Amino acid sequence: MIKKRLKKILIERLGKVDDFNVVRFDLDEDEIDSIIDEASLLPLGYERKAVVVDNATFLTNGGKKEDKEKIFNLLTSSGDEVDLVFIYHGASIDEKIDIFNYVKENGQILNFMNITKEEWPLYVRKYFKDRNVEIEPAAVNELISRVDGDLLRFINEADKLCLYKNKISLMDVTMMVAKPLEDDVFQISNALLRGDNALALSIFRDLKLLGSRATDTLIPMLGTQFRFINQVMFLSSRGLDKKEIASELATSEGRVGVTLRNSRNLSRRQVAHALDDLYYLDYQIKSGQVDRFYGFELFLINFPN
Repeated sequence: MIKKRLKKILIERLGKVDDFNVVRFDLDEDEIDSIIDEASLLPLGYERKAVVVDNATFLTNGGKKEDKEKIFNLLTSSGDEVDLVFIYHGASIDEKIDIFNYVKENGQILNFMNITKEEWPLYVRKYFKDRNVEIEPAAVNELISRVDGDLLRFINEADKLCLYKNKISLMDVTMMVAKPLEDDVFQISNALLRGDNALALSIFRDLKLLGSRATDTLIPMLGTQFRFINQVMFLSSRGLDKKEIASELATSEGRVGVTLRNSRNLSRRQVAHALDDLYYLDYQIKSGQVDRFYGFELFLINFPN
């Protein structure tokens, strides 16, 4: 929502938007003085320019006093040729500071709230209704599950479905919207634990169709899953039951139960060895020693060594 609104604001204020009339800063990485220096410069070759500051922590109660003073002085002295846009991700903006009051009187303050779990079905149905497209209740639930709370991804997938047909079924969503990568990682690890290497390989080959983005994050995510399995097996060996393990690892009893059931044919040594193999494979891929698809398929075929 923030990205879409920012794009709209920049187009309204600047007309044509490019790298020469929009300068972006991130206060997690950039110094406040760099922002002030850039905002003090007049646009070259353009009537206007915009300075966008992300993670504007000087808007919060914990922001540095000297930073707040510098930004306030900038606001009160900058000309009409430069638009300043501050973005802060959080709910702790200090409404008593001079910056907030100045922007409230001379600019705009926009608030964006995350869509809650209860609001998602209503939002999805309204989105399709506004575009004169019908969508089945089961398709609504499946689409929400697959976009996993990512609004930008929902908009992209929903627009794609709207172009496809004017009545969306569960089958349409299943065919056209990819599942969250976490689900595939969970399925791959469970297949490996059950000794079904062929299924794990099949899931991975389906993932390859989504491109390198999916496979690039697969190894670290699978490593996280195996570390969790190792922790569950360790706590179980110490005599803890499902409820105690779930409490210790801050997870659900259901996930612990599935992990214990699927890993009963493996030893902790084999799980630890698989983790070592994943780390080494990740190093080989990043150093260009092995193709990521070929290397990961070998890992799946040979599991457990």
